[in-house]
Order: sequence, then structure tokens, then C-alpha cells
Amino acid sequence: MAKFEINGKEYELKLTFKAVRHLNSLYDGGAYALIGKAIMGDLDTFVHIVHAGLMHTGENFKLKDVEKAIEGLFEAEKLDQDEVTRISNEVVTGSFFYKKTVDKLLMDNPQAKKAIETLMA
Repeated sequence: MAKFEINGKEYELKLTFKAVRHLNSLYDGGAYALIGKAIMGDLDTFVHIVHAGLMHTGENFKLKDVEKAIEGLFEAEKLDQDEVTRISNEVVTGSFFYKKTVDKLLMDNPQAKKAIETLMA
């Protein structure tokens, strides 16, 4: 499971019902738009994915605090596009809630599936 460090403490990123509802409400395309952005490793979406993945902790992290932590990792050159893509996919496309849908979407496009597997390696 993906982990993220914020305020000097490492947390597991886990999607709960509340987190999934929040993420699905971010884009007009709902879950399908979210899945596409996670697969692409969209940086703006990554902020929301990390924020949602921390909701289960009960720490009530604010979005701006998550964004600040990500910015710090970026500035320290500890977070790059590969890591953003890996974490986004591990949290979203690898979660039990989205996995079957992702697998069905990729079943008809073996080239896309292979490209994603290459990016995740």
C-alpha cells in the first residue's frame, strides 16, 4: 500500500467510502475521469488523491497542508512524475473499488494496459 509522509509522520494512503465519494465528485466524468487522471499521473489530481487517501487517519488534514507537503517533496527533488504516477495508480486504479472497472476498460486495449504496466515497473 502506498504511504505518504506529512508533518513528520508516515501514513498509509487508503480509500474509504467518504474518500471515494469525494474523489468521484471532483470531475464531471466522475469515477471514469478520475481513473484517467490517475493513470496519467495528473499532478493536480495527485494532491486530491493523497488528501483523500489520508481521510481514514482521522487527522483531518487540510488540502492546503497536503499541497504544501507535496510541494516540499517536489522542491527537495524527492517526488517526480514516476512517483506521482505510481502512487496515483496504486491508490486509485489498484484499489478494490476501482480495480474491476479499470481492468474492464483496459481489457479492450492491450496496448494501454502494457503501457501502464511499463510505467508502473
